Amino acid sequence: MLWLVVPLGVLIGVVGFGAIYQALATSRDHRRFLPPGKLIEINGNNWHYQVMGRGQPTVIVDSGTGGTHLDWQLVQPEVAKFTKILTYDRPGYGWSDLSSEPRTAEQVVSELRQLLREAEIEPPYVLVGMSLSGLFSRLFAYHYPEEVAGMVLVDVAHERMYEETPVEWVELNKRLEGLLVHVVPIMGRIGLLRLLVTFDSLPFAAGLFQKFPPSMRPLAKALYSQTQFGKTFAQESAAVSVSMNQVEQARKIKPFPDIPLIVLSSGKPDFDITQEVLQKLQELHAELANESPQGVHIVAHKSGHAIQLDDPELVIDAIRQVVEKVRCSSAP
Repeated sequence: MLWLVVPLGVLIGVVGFGAIYQALATSRDHRRFLPPGKLIEINGNNWHYQVMGRGQPTVIVDSGTGGTHLDWQLVQPEVAKFTKILTYDRPGYGWSDLSSEPRTAEQVVSELRQLLREAEIEPPYVLVGMSLSGLFSRLFAYHYPEEVAGMVLVDVAHERMYEETPVEWVELNKRLEGLLVHVVPIMGRIGLLRLLVTFDSLPFAAGLFQKFPPSMRPLAKALYSQTQFGKTFAQESAAVSVSMNQVEQARKIKPFPDIPLIVLSSGKPDFDITQEVLQKLQELHAELANESPQGVHIVAHKSGHAIQLDDPELVIDAIRQVVEKVRCSSAP
């Protein structure tokens, strides 16, 4: 019995110490890093968003799973030189409070429209979606085509990606998603997630923080180390299949608007992406570009998945092209 009791006691002690350390470190980060944008209260929760620039149409940017407005700090100031651009933290990320609502595409679109109304950001919008949020941007356009004047999709998820890609990769990702849903929130509460972030060793985002400029890395790591990050990441991972189904159903019954559309694909494998998977995703992205008569597909040959960090100039130029086309089409 002693051989069982001693290791169990040590484990409980380590977990307890980790939980205390996580709580203290999170509190320290809140004092150290203040929100650079505005906080707005919606339904009793604070939402964080940042607006730069002036002019129409307004560019509305959404991030991938786990991402925050910080992912776009190499893009937003440059876009702000030619139009207004809004980035924000979805509930549970960055400086935005947790939400008890399921993190499905329908929910995210509803929340984003509410944020835009409360912040008095009027359409027309050019939507920019990255990775998972590509589903959100497209669903927004299916539901509210009169508000969407253009779109840029940055290496986005596709509702059929698990059907079209190799079975081995799909099974690996689904096992990983299942693991993340149950394990990441616990890791966040006991400080293990913070430890992995410190050494840039997140299994689902290895090497991510090296993509940020050195001045941004401490803040980026602090945001990924928050206790609420783990819970929100798990919530979004659990809702991926539902979000894909919501977009697929909308696509069957609603036409995609005839708007300027640029779809960017990564050209270099990273994380768990193989060359075979990369090629299939590029094909799916090309098919998305064909949804609009004005659609264009571009492969970012110098970039991995996070094109906005690997090759921000390409994303900036894509947004500029779409904004200019919108302005030309609306000119008297």
